[in-house]
Amino acid sequence: MVKVALISPFTLPDYCGNSILTDRLKRNLTQYGYQVALFNTQKDLPEQAKEFSPDIVHSFNAERTGAWMEKFQHQFSAPWVITLTGTDYASWCGEKEPPSLVRQSLENAGALIVFHNQIATSLASCLPQLKSKIHIIPQGVAVFKEKTDRNTIRCQYGLDQKDIVFLMVGGIRPVKNIPFAINAFQEIEKAFPKVILLHVGPVIDQAEADRVFYWGKNTSCFHWLGGLPHQEVRKLMRATDIFLNTSFHEGMSGAILEAMAEGLPILASRVGGNLALVQEGKNGFTFSPTDLPTLIKRGIELAQNFTLRKQMGRISQMLARKNHSEKQELWLHEQIYLKLLGGVCLTKKGK
Repeated sequence: MVKVALISPFTLPDYCGNSILTDRLKRNLTQYGYQVALFNTQKDLPEQAKEFSPDIVHSFNAERTGAWMEKFQHQFSAPWVITLTGTDYASWCGEKEPPSLVRQSLENAGALIVFHNQIATSLASCLPQLKSKIHIIPQGVAVFKEKTDRNTIRCQYGLDQKDIVFLMVGGIRPVKNIPFAINAFQEIEKAFPKVILLHVGPVIDQAEADRVFYWGKNTSCFHWLGGLPHQEVRKLMRATDIFLNTSFHEGMSGAILEAMAEGLPILASRVGGNLALVQEGKNGFTFSPTDLPTLIKRGIELAQNFTLRKQMGRISQMLARKNHSEKQELWLHEQIYLKLLGGVCLTKKGK
């Protein structure tokens, strides 16, 4: 049995891209016969991973896991895969040299995974010596089978059936650009008083949280629900109307993917990872993360147009099912693992 150690800076119950991705991979790899251990770099020690004695080590976010992995490598040697998730390359890729520890990690790894072609091209251009190690694996998204009634969920959260609810999901930190969204909704609320802006996610950066809550207390339509269990977030998505992402950059937002799977139209910042998911005018709209007038305009348009929301939501769901299956995601990961190890594939290629 192949033993895989997944190393992540965040794990459930904290809802963020890394935690959702690693939980999904652990579940699916285990289902197909792998022995998988998931380690949180903020809570677990490298010695614990050493005791697990993995055949493959797979870390997520080269920057946040770099120091932990450096300690681990001093104690244990195994083929290493890194998934670059967004914040670990956005500040330097295509513009300057990476931080020394990130560069060291990328050079030492046997394989590098990115979510879409744009970052693969940019990374290969920035660090051409790594080109042969770069693999593109679009994120998958789980099908959520629990079907709680939409009205019941709304009642649970104190939402009126006539409210038009925009949902944001993710930890509170500067890259998520949440005050920008709150400022926009001060204007959207004037044009459409029944609008609600919900945010779900834990505080990751306290200074940014202070900014968010300062602006939020002066915006009556803004409500912060804190961190919620993953399944509860998926239920809440089903009871809302539009999914909003205002990030300055994204690798590939797992929250957007889950919202698409739940049939929501997407209103998202025009950055690389979001553009890999949102087809302009088809399953949503995009805007520059500093363009307040466009966000306000598109927010009002979606709030007022039920038919457009439903049409875009259907396309979102179709795209999620067509392009982001869990089985395909798992099969592509397995090809990388087995290339580094040599072995027989346990799964069948999925669509």
